[in-house]
Formats: sequence, C-alpha cells, structure tokens
Amino acid sequence: MTTGIEIDPDVFRSLRTAREMHCRFCGQDHSWEAVEQAPEAFALMSLKAEEFLGRSVESEAYAAKAADAGIRGLYERLAGQWFQLAIYHEDQANGISAPATL
Repeated sequence: MTTGIEIDPDVFRSLRTAREMHCRFCGQDHSWEAVEQAPEAFALMSLKAEEFLGRSVESEAYAAKAADAGIRGLYERLAGQWFQLAIYHEDQANGISAPATL
C-alpha cells in the first residue's frame, strides 16, 4: 500500500533501523520505501487516514530523536495511536465496521 506521505529524506533515514511496519490489513510486515514519485498503480488512502498516518510517522521521527527513554516511549505510543486512527478512518472510508474499542 502506498500512502503518499511526504517526508524529509533525513527524517526517513532516522526512523527505526528496520523500517518495517506490521500491516493491519494483511497481517504481514512491510518495509518502508522512499520514492521520488508514486508508482502508477497503488492503493489510495482517504485524506483523513493519510493525515493520521503522517502524524504517526512524525511521532516515530520524534521518538527516534528522543534521548530520554520516557519521552521516546511517549512518542512511540502516540505513533501507535495515530496509526490506529488512520486504520479506523480508512476502514470508515471503505465502509468497513470499526471495532468497538475505538
């Protein structure tokens, strides 16, 4: 899935070394990849989901730069919450019922 998030290349390189994310859609791990231009065929995300996913990436970047373990943990938790909101809004855009936990 392509998100179309614009991110500074230096910030992208500073994210987790593995740069993988567990896909909530298919259950597999996917590597992040920076590209100059979106491929011809890719899955479009709703604008709201893309915005929240962008905030998740920003929080991951802040976590990568944090020297304090508590602050790093806070940003990692925020990244997870933004990611959950992105999934929720993408499901809503696709007409999928959300779990009652959100």
